[in-house]
Amino acid sequence: MDQLLALLQSTLDPNPNARVQAELQLSQLSTQSETALALARITTEASLELHIRQAAGFALKKYVKEFWSPFFTTFKGPVATSTEVKAEIRSLIFAGLSDPVRKMRLACAVIISDIAHPDWPDDWPTLMSQLLALVGPSSPPDAVDGGMRVLLDFVGIDLTEDQLLPIAREMLPQLLNILGSPQTHSPATRARSILVFRQCVMTLFTVKDEHPQAVKAAIGEILPQWIDAFRQLLELDVVQELQGEGNTWEGLAIRKAIYDALEVILNSFPSTLKASLPHFLSLSINHLTSLLPIYHTAFLSSTSDFDVPSPAEEDSQVPSDLPGLAATIVDFLCQACRRKNVKGLFVEGGRSMEMMERALDSAMAYAQMTTDDEDSWASDPNAFVADEDDEMIAYNTRAASIDLTTALVDAFETTALSSLWSAFQRRAAQADAARAQGDADWWKGYESALAIVGAVSTDLLVHVQETAAEGQQPVFDLGRLFTSIIPTYLTASDLPFLQGRSFVFASQFSQALPAELANQYIDAAIQVLGTAEAGVPVKVSAVRALNNFFRHLKDVVEPSRAAQTLGMLLPLLPQTTENTLVLVIETIESTLKVGGPSLDQDTCSTLVKMVLETWFAKPEDPMLGVSIGEVFSSLSAAPSLAVQHVLLHEALPHLTASMAQIRIDPFSPAAAAAMDIVDSIFDGRPSPMGEGLFAAVAPTLFEVLSVSEDRDIVQTGLNIITSVVRKDVDQLLNWRSEQGQAGLELVLAQVAKLLEPSQSEAGGLFVGDLVIHLIRKAGGALGPVLPQLLEAFVNRLTTAKTASFSQSLILPFAYLVHTQLDTVISLLEGITVPPQGSTPAQPALHVLLSSWCDNVDVFQGFWNLKVSTVAMTQLYLSQRPSLQQTQVKGDMLLTAENTNTIMTRTRAKNNPDQFPPIPFPAKALKILLHDAQNAAVDGVGSKLDAEDAESDDGDDEWADEGGEFASGDKDLDFLSGELE
Repeated sequence: MDQLLALLQSTLDPNPNARVQAELQLSQLSTQSETALALARITTEASLELHIRQAAGFALKKYVKEFWSPFFTTFKGPVATSTEVKAEIRSLIFAGLSDPVRKMRLACAVIISDIAHPDWPDDWPTLMSQLLALVGPSSPPDAVDGGMRVLLDFVGIDLTEDQLLPIAREMLPQLLNILGSPQTHSPATRARSILVFRQCVMTLFTVKDEHPQAVKAAIGEILPQWIDAFRQLLELDVVQELQGEGNTWEGLAIRKAIYDALEVILNSFPSTLKASLPHFLSLSINHLTSLLPIYHTAFLSSTSDFDVPSPAEEDSQVPSDLPGLAATIVDFLCQACRRKNVKGLFVEGGRSMEMMERALDSAMAYAQMTTDDEDSWASDPNAFVADEDDEMIAYNTRAASIDLTTALVDAFETTALSSLWSAFQRRAAQADAARAQGDADWWKGYESALAIVGAVSTDLLVHVQETAAEGQQPVFDLGRLFTSIIPTYLTASDLPFLQGRSFVFASQFSQALPAELANQYIDAAIQVLGTAEAGVPVKVSAVRALNNFFRHLKDVVEPSRAAQTLGMLLPLLPQTTENTLVLVIETIESTLKVGGPSLDQDTCSTLVKMVLETWFAKPEDPMLGVSIGEVFSSLSAAPSLAVQHVLLHEALPHLTASMAQIRIDPFSPAAAAAMDIVDSIFDGRPSPMGEGLFAAVAPTLFEVLSVSEDRDIVQTGLNIITSVVRKDVDQLLNWRSEQGQAGLELVLAQVAKLLEPSQSEAGGLFVGDLVIHLIRKAGGALGPVLPQLLEAFVNRLTTAKTASFSQSLILPFAYLVHTQLDTVISLLEGITVPPQGSTPAQPALHVLLSSWCDNVDVFQGFWNLKVSTVAMTQLYLSQRPSLQQTQVKGDMLLTAENTNTIMTRTRAKNNPDQFPPIPFPAKALKILLHDAQNAAVDGVGSKLDAEDAESDDGDDEWADEGGEFASGDKDLDFLSGELE
């Protein structure tokens, strides 16, 4: 024992050498179960110094994870701790849950929770009864606190739904007794009792379908008592509690836990709250109103010297912070306001009620920037954008307030918008009054009001447009904001956050702005970017505003002004962190769509250089990669000769050099990133692509494809080649490598490689698409090798396992059936697929038709489905004997063994499904009739237009060849006529 105590003391030595040596010796001793027992005794020995006990507890926890049971992934073994030693350690540490020192109770609770995972219930069947006894009415407060800590983890992790049901009725009344004993138990212990109750409610909801009667009885007996207790506690004066004796604010943990539990009840068993929900809503609004003065003084005021009370001991499980409580209350309001039984509290007879007005007032008040927000955003201005993004990093009072406003507008529409205008006016009046009184924080009211209104800009714009169409006035006066408020603060450089918010707000409503006014705002945002004195928060806000303006007002902005903006945006790239980088790149892309035609060569050269540097610094960032790909796609689409010169002579050489890194690293992130950008350039370029574009990348591209085993890189390479074939196939046909190999020859070699059975099917998913384009665009050049290519396709079809890969192999045949039916059928009739394992040799026509019929139901893509259906129709109408004689798999044969029977693995093995063969024409007719029925139900023949077809495939690549399978009524008419 003395040696162990000395080692534990040495593990705390400030000398790192002594500390490391002690830790090594302790690790060696900890392989013995006797050491673990000694650590348990030291941990629970009250006469020892606290730091020694804590060190022992930490070492024991480590021992449990490594030597207690193979249950733990960190188990080192080789033999688990003996049953006898385990029992002794469990007894000692369980007793430690009653330790008068909170830190030691917590240490013991953590160890008990770890031990419970593998030991309960088989090796420690009495644990649950011991815990319930420990939190019983006769136990001292320290013991209850220790037991509650374990119980919370235990209920959440170890208890199954079936185990909880019989225990809940005994446990929950004890927890309710703890909650109702403020003189005996601490606020943290009482709050933890609510957390255990909340977890029980969640578990009951999980099993309500499996055990409906038991759950109904449990909630009917238990929930009303808890709901009534919550009501009584929330009716207590919260302000008096905060200002009371001790002034620790620890009681806020109870209120926060209550609202968390109420939200779970509301979403799980709403009927139990139906009668009391209006009262809880009133209590919630009263809480927010009562707490606001303290919240303002403690968290909003930059001149207040108020010190926020700190709890005696931090407890992350039951936090007692006021912002956290406020956010939880607002979130509960957000969930509750959508319920039908409280609608009358918010709206009656088309008029908003007091509850609506107070809820929106609270939302604007609690959405104000705290002093912590100011400090955070001043030191890291990029966080301003991050916290204002659609998916906020932290859920706080501001985020909750925005959600509440959105929920009210969704639920009550015009009435809520009318109330929102009233709330905005009240908040603006309060801000003006504060400014008149010399309050340095007056601007926060305007900033939060604009943030709240901007969050519902989509709904508000729809309302404005609808009322304008009906010749009525909107209930929210946007015009007044844009004539008397926004212009005032767009130039308020001494108030950077309000100035930035004004820019963002203006852009959120860009679609409703007159062209002249919109251009004024755009000029102001561009001016800010060019002003050295403007802070980064304002510049970032201006960037967001310009992104919105250029996306929504392409026809309003002069291309030259957009091109000028690019010169202002590029210097921001090195200054921004990952939170803002995507925004800046997206704004560059939006600007290019407007200003691309006016871009000069110098600006384009700088743009390409800086964007590439940005991308290759973080090639693994997928969101950044998508945004940068869109930038290059927009550049490539620009008709400017200067832009095309920069892409050809600056961008592509740099990109091919990065692609060549695959020679050193087969999985190079830089090579993959460069391939993605090249793909974006070729995808965005219109047809014809421009001389020399393919030749600039072809040597490196074919080298990468020949050596790479990376599926994504190969797929990207095929996309690039497919774009060339679609848009300018002559560049491929005329290109030769240094060794004299033709471009088409290298493409076919890559196709052959991907069709090898040893290759992953995922890597060949786009082979069929490439081959179809080759047939369409380079049919003459492909003619001599087409028979061998199709033979390779049908041979690979016999081993295809996935429907998506089978579709890729079948569609080239479908296209050829449409254009050259007799030729392709004659070719297939002359091919025999060699044996594959236990599968004998088969006629190629049988392989194709069987796979086609088996997989056609899961084909994807509008054009793919159309070409398949048309080709299937032509095959059905053909009178060729080979088609009439081919047998394919029919419908499943229904038998007594597989009808109205749950098919277990054993039954399926003993009675496999049977599919009697039927002639191909019969199967084809079934498929076509099924397609025709679906088309009639969905209205495809009359309603689906070309735009639908493009969106279905995510590409408009078929627009240039639309005559073959053009969308519209005539296709369905053709099929129907043929079937008749």
